[in-house]
Amino acid sequence: MPRTHDMLNTWVSAHAALLIEGQSRLAEVIGSESPDWEINLSAGLITLNGHRLQFALLGSVTEEDNSWLWSWADSGLDPRAIAITRARPLKEFGQEAGLWEFQEPSFDVTGILDLGLTPAASLALVGSPQIMGGAIFSAPYPGGRLYVAITDSQLTDEQPTAVTAVKYLTAARGYVPAAHRNIVNVYAAAHDLDVVEEPDLVSLGFEDGSQLEIYFDEDGCIVRMHGILPGTMSVHTPDEDAEEVTQSSPSEELEAVEDSSESEAAEEETEPSQAEEPEEVTESSQAEEPDEATEPSQAEETEEVTESSPSEGSEEVQEPDTPAALPVSDAADD
Repeated sequence: MPRTHDMLNTWVSAHAALLIEGQSRLAEVIGSESPDWEINLSAGLITLNGHRLQFALLGSVTEEDNSWLWSWADSGLDPRAIAITRARPLKEFGQEAGLWEFQEPSFDVTGILDLGLTPAASLALVGSPQIMGGAIFSAPYPGGRLYVAITDSQLTDEQPTAVTAVKYLTAARGYVPAAHRNIVNVYAAAHDLDVVEEPDLVSLGFEDGSQLEIYFDEDGCIVRMHGILPGTMSVHTPDEDAEEVTQSSPSEELEAVEDSSESEAAEEETEPSQAEEPEEVTESSQAEEPDEATEPSQAEETEEVTESSPSEGSEEVQEPDTPAALPVSDAADD
């Protein structure tokens, strides 16, 4: 009986938020256009638009038969090269995780879940964080494509916050319709976040002191997110029931993030503060997602949400737009 990619596909789905976050961060470093690139396998350095970054060569896919070949199994490469040795621990990872694809030197990638890039990119997506990779990159070579994990600290040192996590978890829901709890757990583990789990809730604690509460339905799908920021701020995020304006866009459902220390601002007032009248604000949030050769086309819908009523003196902070996610591939031929 032929082996399937079912278990690997579960891992792929669970890594969706990490993929979007990683490609977004890479775009912030090198720009969102398809970059000029050059690799040095011996030194383990890749140059993208003039930026030199540490990397690991994961493997390649041939156009002829759509087969993947791990770099550590490629007889045409020097196994002592730093870019190769960095990828070698993935074989042991495959043994521990029970993923046969990470143990076989070569195999057909047909049937691997495609999150909008390529099946091979999904394989690279799962492998990258196992070797401290912060993003993936793909480029053509004669007869196929190569895939690398960017392991440079410029991508891995930045710590997430409740605001940025909402953005990437929301975008991931557009790719994966179910099993959102797995996405949250993988994201939290990758960033070593504080996690408190309840039957219908996962609470995440971030390094900056912010917190994010994520609520799930009985099927494990996200139904609401509520975050708390340190200081006197509130952040408003979309609501699921808002009308869609783009047919292809997934509905988003997030709750206003309210300040837990609003009383501090109230103490500065000489007269008792009146609760502000709720006002309607319209926010357009676009969760951009990476694509193989072009910018993603899935636009977030524009929603109307009602501002919560913080005490006077608190300031509203709007959630920033998602940075443009870098396509995993370079469209230019060699």
